[in-house]
Amino acid sequence: MKHAYTQTLLALAIAGLVASAAGGARADQGEPLPSGAPTQPYELSAWCYGAMSEYLDIYEKVKPDLRDIDKLFGSSVKNEAEPYASDVAAAHDELKVLAGAVEAAEKASAQVISDRGIQAVKLGRSIWGPAEQHTHRELARAWLSWAMPDQCDTNARELAAKSALLGQVLKYNVPSATDALAPAPDADKPADKP
Repeated sequence: MKHAYTQTLLALAIAGLVASAAGGARADQGEPLPSGAPTQPYELSAWCYGAMSEYLDIYEKVKPDLRDIDKLFGSSVKNEAEPYASDVAAAHDELKVLAGAVEAAEKASAQVISDRGIQAVKLGRSIWGPAEQHTHRELARAWLSWAMPDQCDTNARELAAKSALLGQVLKYNVPSATDALAPAPDADKPADKP
């Protein structure tokens, strides 16, 4: 019993680390931004992209632990082939919205801004650092408790809308900050033939 209590306290502490990186929630704002998050629209969208992309990367690491947690405590979705599949699908959709906003802002800028975006993406990914220092099981618990700050979606949609017209004529920021950190294609895979 004492071991389970200690594990629960440890899981709450790790979830608290991730939550503290994202600040305390206020009822009128939903999930707030962390105190260190960028405030400029482009950098904020890149930061949100980084946080969400790391969330999705972590999913692959913690999937077995998510299954175990669901077996122990139950799940709201029964007979799921993959745990939290609908949450992950929604996260992938949101990642596309964030990437679209970042890329639209880069195309709409009269100067190269993608270097700033790359730094913001890295900063967003880094919020997971404290939780990733623990076991996969504890990381899974932190993953379960995390939510994208509400301002990420609102900001991304506004940034994309404002950038759309200018982006049609400017092409200074190629490649995008979202492309610069993409994994390299597997060298072992044969090249596609035309």
